[in-house]
Amino acid sequence: MNERFDTFRPPPPEPDPWQTVVATDPGDDEALDPRDAAALLEQTTRQAERRFELQPPYLLFTAAVTTLVAYGAVWLSVRNQNPYTGPSGTALAVLYGVLALWIAFVATFMRRTLGGRSSRRQQQLRGIVFGTIWVSVYVLEGALYHVDHDHAIAYGVYVAVAPLIIVGAAAAGYQAGRGNRTQALLAALVVAYGAFAAFAGPSAVWGVVGVGLCTILLASAAATLWQRRAHA
Repeated sequence: MNERFDTFRPPPPEPDPWQTVVATDPGDDEALDPRDAAALLEQTTRQAERRFELQPPYLLFTAAVTTLVAYGAVWLSVRNQNPYTGPSGTALAVLYGVLALWIAFVATFMRRTLGGRSSRRQQQLRGIVFGTIWVSVYVLEGALYHVDHDHAIAYGVYVAVAPLIIVGAAAAGYQAGRGNRTQALLAALVVAYGAFAAFAGPSAVWGVVGVGLCTILLASAAATLWQRRAHA
């Protein structure tokens, strides 16, 4: 007999209003596992870092302009020197001032792109490592100054190409270790170009590095932009 017309069966018990039954999902315990949450956080951080390491075209474009202005200013101050005496104070102020502005711009971009305490710690570690490498480049320049009587090496060839070779090699190793093939190859290309540019001599090396490095960065920016549009 249908339960709707069964008058002899007692009615079903009413639910107790003082008791609340909460349905749980069997997967809730796994979703709230701290180990899974930590793994998810680490994965998200790595994905954010990879998005940053696929550098946006405008970041590469600003690097190209910075290189051209910085090295171009020094080349204008030394192109007619015979014998070579080194860049003028004004040219050095332009060189380091423009580089400082670009570094500050990149640091701001990193802070806004990579959020989270873990990301900041990694940024600080990278800053310490690469900052130490940069400082060591110029400490060695000071040592060369005392043994280079005409300053063609210390104030010319070395200071123009050493950042490309030394810092570029560190960047290539870092990117290769993280599996970022495109960035590692770009850094390796910069290292190789710096080595060959050294043959241009103390005066011409500034112009050769400025134009060549600017061209490499612009080509990389164009390739990155094309790749992003192709995958859009």
